[in-house]
Amino acid sequence: MKEDDMMALLRRTAVGLWIVFAAIGVTWAEDIAATVEPPVVKAQEPEAFLVVLNISGPTLLASNQDITDNGKELVSLPRSTYKRLSIAPGPHEFRFKPFPSGKRVAHLEAQANNTYYLVVGYSPGKSWAFPLGGDPMTIKVVSEEDATPLMKEMMAQ
Repeated sequence: MKEDDMMALLRRTAVGLWIVFAAIGVTWAEDIAATVEPPVVKAQEPEAFLVVLNISGPTLLASNQDITDNGKELVSLPRSTYKRLSIAPGPHEFRFKPFPSGKRVAHLEAQANNTYYLVVGYSPGKSWAFPLGGDPMTIKVVSEEDATPLMKEMMAQ
C-alpha cells in the first residue's frame, strides 16, 4: 500500500470515528439533559421585618438582652445595638428569655412587607426604686419615628 493510500485510509477512518463519537456524544448529552430536572423554584414566603433595639443603660457588668418570639429564641443583643430580622407574618409574643411569663411582654400582629420596631432594655436607674419607680425592664413595640433617633446612637449587629 502506498503512503498516499495509507494517509487517505487514515483520514477516512478518523472522519468515520469522529462521526460515530459525535453521534454518541449527542445521544449522551440528550440522555443527560433528559435525566436532569430543572431546578424547582420555591415561591418566596411572605415575610415581615423586625428591628430589635437594646436600649439598656450602663451597668457595672454588661449583659445581653435575650429575647424570645412565641417561646423560641429570637435574638441576643449587647447594650446599645440593634438588629434587623425577618419574621413570619402573623401573631408574635416577644418576651425576655429569663422572664418567660408575667407582664413583661410585647404583642405584635405582623403583616407581610412591613417593618416593626421592638425596644428592649434594662434601666438601672429605675431598679433601685422598683416597684415604686416602675419596672426597670422595657419591652415594647414602637413606631419608626420613635426608633429612628435611638438607632442613630447605636451600632447595627
